Amino acid sequence: MRLSTLFGKTLRHPPSEARLASHQLLVRAAYVRGTDIGQYAYLPLGCRTLHRLDTLIRTQLSALGAQELSLPKPPDAEPDRIMARIVSREVDSYRQLPTLLYRFGFQRDPQPHGIAGLFGSAESPSIEIYAYDGADMVGSSEQLDSALAELFKSCAVPVIWADSGSSDRLVFFSHPAGDEEMARCPGCGYAAKRSWATLHWPGPPAGDELPTEEIETPGCDTIASLAEFLGISAAQTLKMVFYSVAGRVTCVVIRGDRAVDEEKLARVLGSDQYYASLDDELAEVGAVGGYASPIGLDPGKLRVVADPSVRASKNAVSGANRPDYHIRNVNVPRDFEPGEWADLAEVEPEDPCPHCGSALVVEPAFALARAKAPAPCEADAEYLDTEGRTHALWTAHWQLDLGRLMAAIVESHHDDYGILWPQACAPFDVHLVALDLRKEDVAAQAVGLYARLRAAGLRVLYDDRSASAGIKFNDADLLGCPLRLTVSKRSVRDGVIEAKWRNSRERLKLDEDGLAEELARFG
Repeated sequence: MRLSTLFGKTLRHPPSEARLASHQLLVRAAYVRGTDIGQYAYLPLGCRTLHRLDTLIRTQLSALGAQELSLPKPPDAEPDRIMARIVSREVDSYRQLPTLLYRFGFQRDPQPHGIAGLFGSAESPSIEIYAYDGADMVGSSEQLDSALAELFKSCAVPVIWADSGSSDRLVFFSHPAGDEEMARCPGCGYAAKRSWATLHWPGPPAGDELPTEEIETPGCDTIASLAEFLGISAAQTLKMVFYSVAGRVTCVVIRGDRAVDEEKLARVLGSDQYYASLDDELAEVGAVGGYASPIGLDPGKLRVVADPSVRASKNAVSGANRPDYHIRNVNVPRDFEPGEWADLAEVEPEDPCPHCGSALVVEPAFALARAKAPAPCEADAEYLDTEGRTHALWTAHWQLDLGRLMAAIVESHHDDYGILWPQACAPFDVHLVALDLRKEDVAAQAVGLYARLRAAGLRVLYDDRSASAGIKFNDADLLGCPLRLTVSKRSVRDGVIEAKWRNSRERLKLDEDGLAEELARFG
């Protein structure tokens, strides 16, 4: 490809809304262009990079025997359901298992955020991978996990596989601007989406359970004011939080120093349309806002759910269900027995890992891929085993966001001058810069070298423009191809080619043997 004919021009300055390095550099280097909030067009350089990523994952999948298909886009059907219908018609015997299929398409985000660049795109190129097998899908799942892991390794992108509910998983790329939160353990490697992370609470402290006593606490209608008034820590109190869904009141009991995780709460309540119970709803169940307690409440009128943190308390302080009064020395299950227990506490930094006890780290991250756990296939798909017996067909599903992967690569590999593409996913292997092109011998050397490199199977971007050396070198750094080769009147005079790897400051003067040795690094 000759740079003089390449569609798209480099920019000296990034768009004003760009905050992330990947957003700034991909726009400046003419890989993408914003068309609207969260909307991006991929220019030829961007498309070439996507094709490299396509090729990498296709190579991994083909080695596993996976096959590509394409689906229509009817507005009333989900891709998973369409896949299930197709597979139920085509697969009916154990001899066809496992069946691995994949499709390229677009992933849509109903809430794009323009300042995150490709991480916040409303529509992003993606690949979806489906595995169909018997109920024991361990082998198929591990193979596809390995294929994705190899892709991230080839792109030199550090990722973390994290739990995200049941056996579902997310592949996280840690980043300060991430739109999700991850809890991970540096000790044993445990990781989970923050709203799915669990904790191992210790047992209650040693000592006797003391008799309860009602105490006057004027104006102490918050945990902070109560703890200050009594001279105790918030961890020695019990917090009662009341939520309503469609008029049904639920009392959540949690240790006073902890917050309720909203996503965990929505799962327990079975709806995200909950709200803080109103005063008349509290009065109806016998609770008093700011001084509430599950003690003495009628379980027939409300649901009482306790977080396991409550078990770690002894002789705690809770409300007395009348204004300006609390009860001291409340213990579970002596004084009240929750109707059910559920993990509701928001995980905080330094909390103990549920597996090894090390301090957890909580950090923002972007999800690059999602893996759904194996489950029975829709459409009642079945297959026959070796004995002719019928079994349900199971499926697992992976979705990889290629736009986000491209952005993660740039976030991981750039400097003050531009992008540093890893060899495996660069749009071009070699950026050939020609200076002094008005001299016939220089032009002849440049054209000859361009042809030789292409004949050797290398992807070459040939800068044949009449621009200055400074502009050409700046653009080469900005575009980020792995190797820059420079032809000039000096190279013709000295019989060498100047070479510079993008990730090195060293400039090499290469004769024919030296050039061949450097090019061999492309494999």
